Amino acid sequence: MPRKRRSEKLAEVAVRPAPVPTEALAVAEKILSALCPVCGRTIPENRALRIGYVTVGKVGYFESIDWDPDKPFGVSFRAGGRNAFKDWEHIGPEEAPELFEALKARFIQALKEWVAKGWIKEDEI
Repeated sequence: MPRKRRSEKLAEVAVRPAPVPTEALAVAEKILSALCPVCGRTIPENRALRIGYVTVGKVGYFESIDWDPDKPFGVSFRAGGRNAFKDWEHIGPEEAPELFEALKARFIQALKEWVAKGWIKEDEI
């Protein structure tokens, strides 16, 4: 009978990780996240409040974003290599009409989807 290969020997003695104790599962916090209807990114319910590298608490994700009615539509920049960006500037919808139309169409589609699901009413829009 031929000798066993090293991988076969390791497979026989492979140690499976122990199951997580129920006490640890009871302590573990359930994390809630929402899917953005426009871009599909996962948005957490809370985000870590940090001072430097130290987490000091949690704050609501949307409460952590400053509302600025004068914010621009987007940004324009060039890749400068090695994590550098050059010619960084804010742009408006008139400077990127195709991008604006695509974003507008997806935003309207997302609103129609939420109305169809009954999550929002048309008069709320």
